[in-house]
Amino acid sequence: MRPLTFTRPKHMLPVAGKPILEHIISFLRSGGINEVVMVIGSESEFITEYFGDGSRFDVKIEYAEQRKPLGLAHAVSVASPLLKGEERFIAVLGDVLFKLNLKDMLTFHGKREAKATIAISEAADPTPFGVVKVVDGFRVERLVEKPKVPPSNFIIAGLYIFENEFWDCIKDLKPSWRGEYEITDAIQLMVDRGYPVYGYLTKKWWKDTGRPTDLLEASQKFLSELSDFYVLGEVQKNVEIRGPVQIGRETVIYEGAKIFGPTVIGERCEVGPGCIIGPNVEIGNDVKLVENVELQNTIVMSRTLISNNVRITDSVIGENCKIGPSVRACGNSKVFGVVIGDNSTIGPGISFSPGSMLGPNSSIRLRWEEADAEG
Repeated sequence: MRPLTFTRPKHMLPVAGKPILEHIISFLRSGGINEVVMVIGSESEFITEYFGDGSRFDVKIEYAEQRKPLGLAHAVSVASPLLKGEERFIAVLGDVLFKLNLKDMLTFHGKREAKATIAISEAADPTPFGVVKVVDGFRVERLVEKPKVPPSNFIIAGLYIFENEFWDCIKDLKPSWRGEYEITDAIQLMVDRGYPVYGYLTKKWWKDTGRPTDLLEASQKFLSELSDFYVLGEVQKNVEIRGPVQIGRETVIYEGAKIFGPTVIGERCEVGPGCIIGPNVEIGNDVKLVENVELQNTIVMSRTLISNNVRITDSVIGENCKIGPSVRACGNSKVFGVVIGDNSTIGPGISFSPGSMLGPNSSIRLRWEEADAEG
């Protein structure tokens, strides 16, 4: 996800107007979970300042600090003092998004008297993931992390239900060849000791947000399922709005603009005359689109200015960027257009080849001798 993650945790990147972590909190809350422990790194003020004690999101949030990245099993163990002896808990990775019935998964876990249940999904190419081999009834027989020769096409989807027997196996865990305490090794130890461990197959949507294309795909998916449509700002005459659209407070859509849903536009934005926005566009707060700007399948983060006669598709634009006139950046279903890091300035007339990436604080001008690029 670099260059976007130079200036924020990946878990706080926006999807359909909300950080990835906020979607996960909503998912947990929909399953009846109202107490959350977030395991964070040593530089996670971005997360703690946003979520606070969780009251704004109808949950109670406590924080546990993992001082060194020693693996997922270690991260879970760091949270153990705050779990206060709970017999059962759910662990979920902070960078995955689900369309899954959590209550149904909990029922599945209880009926089988499982000591651990893993959400699994089918993948055409399982090699980049943790892979699970299951036997009749989806009882787990073996787990392998990123295998060259996968024992099945069932991959671990980053969501787990554990009973407190899990802690006994954590105590006996040894580091992997990477020097990390792997959660797959901990679950395999449960299997080896005869504990009933099951895979819960989700046939609904699941996305590991590891690349810019994943972020765009996730945004498309959530935008396509918007159920709350509203226009809270000012819409001038001769503006065309079609499909599901959300427009925030104090935003102005100027005469002659066209907005095609699904699209989310934040607060205090300006969408100038002749702009064509959407479908599948997500715009943060305090964004200004000057005139004749075309955006499609694109994320524009807050406080960014885009000048006139700009066309951008399949791209991610960071915060506090300035995009000059007549800039072009177009991708397709296989390759994103451009990813631009925060606080960057793009001069007039620049055209990006598909798959281009710029680090934060970059400055690009049309004439070579004026260039001052960083990152």
